[in-house]
Amino acid sequence: MREFRVHHVELQSAGIAVAGISLDPPETNRRWAERLQLPYPLLSDTERAAGDAFGVIRRFGLGGFQVELFRRTTVLVDLHGVVRAVWGKVRIRDHALDVLQVARALSSVPA
Repeated sequence: MREFRVHHVELQSAGIAVAGISLDPPETNRRWAERLQLPYPLLSDTERAAGDAFGVIRRFGLGGFQVELFRRTTVLVDLHGVVRAVWGKVRIRDHALDVLQVARALSSVPA
């Protein structure tokens, strides 16, 4: 998330809108966004609709409890709602620049 904060102006100038999504409730996400000084929204998916749709929820047992977490994933969606790229194993360092590079390459190719 910090990587996208650092490169937010570059991403915006390339026409990329950034949003984070987590399973946490809105108040928790609001506090995280403030703490990390995120210039983009951190959305709550407490109903797990987006997580299930993108297949990014990791479920496992822990001490008799069922735990659900989002796998760190980046999804690049175009203006028509079409998924253009997915990064499932995110390398944090320079990841925002990787997304920017792919988005720029895709924008030069007709849809």
